[in-house]
Amino acid sequence: MSEVLALALSFPGVVYTVLLGVVLVYWLFVVFGAINLGDGSGDSALHGFDPEGAIGAAKGSLEGAVKGTLQGHLDGVTDAAGHADDGSHVNESGDGHGHEGSAVAALINALHLRSVPVTVILSLIITFSWLVCTIAMQLVSRDMPAGSRALLGWLVLVGSPLLALPLTSLSARPLAKIFVHRRATSHKDLIGKTCVVRTGTVTSTFGEASLEDGGAGLVLRVRVDRELPVKRGDQMLIVEWDRERESFLVEPLDMIERDILRSKDRV
Repeated sequence: MSEVLALALSFPGVVYTVLLGVVLVYWLFVVFGAINLGDGSGDSALHGFDPEGAIGAAKGSLEGAVKGTLQGHLDGVTDAAGHADDGSHVNESGDGHGHEGSAVAALINALHLRSVPVTVILSLIITFSWLVCTIAMQLVSRDMPAGSRALLGWLVLVGSPLLALPLTSLSARPLAKIFVHRRATSHKDLIGKTCVVRTGTVTSTFGEASLEDGGAGLVLRVRVDRELPVKRGDQMLIVEWDRERESFLVEPLDMIERDILRSKDRV
């Protein structure tokens, strides 16, 4: 345990130890914000505590620290590649940023890192980088001269995030289902769909209909603007959403079909 602690507090492990501390503080603020400590419980020590502000500050520190570190590694790799090929991979503007951006985007897509929030991805990368760095230094740095140990430390510092990426990808995939963005059905999405009357009749002030949506189904309040012989089981076409009555305006489907056939015959 003491050896692991010494490695975590020495170079290069101390870099990821500091970042891991920022990650832990950030998620502690998230937990406190989820519990909603500012509910007037009378705890004077928490009086005036702003969870949202603290979370925002922690999130900014997390993203800034990690992006700064990773950007430094990326710039170093990019500069080395640029000197090696004498600028052969430069876009029309001469700065090569288009190829870099496309390569990074392709890597992110290949590792399925867009399926969870960026703070989760950064937290996983830092955690696995810390583990890889600590284990690597523990395995290969024993009985090494100081100069070789320093060189090895820089290599492990740069290589740890690269090895952490596939581990992050494997860990993030099961979490993707939790962060799936589900869009709620709006009133406009139902216009043009067919529903079935479930009440004895439908008037300008009364009526309900059911709509199959592939799940449990929807029960809608429906209205008509004119007197129609509507009965239970009739198929109606949703034509408009009436905000004032907070109901859908419907028309008999068979009547609309007859009107369409008549218009075709006239043409």
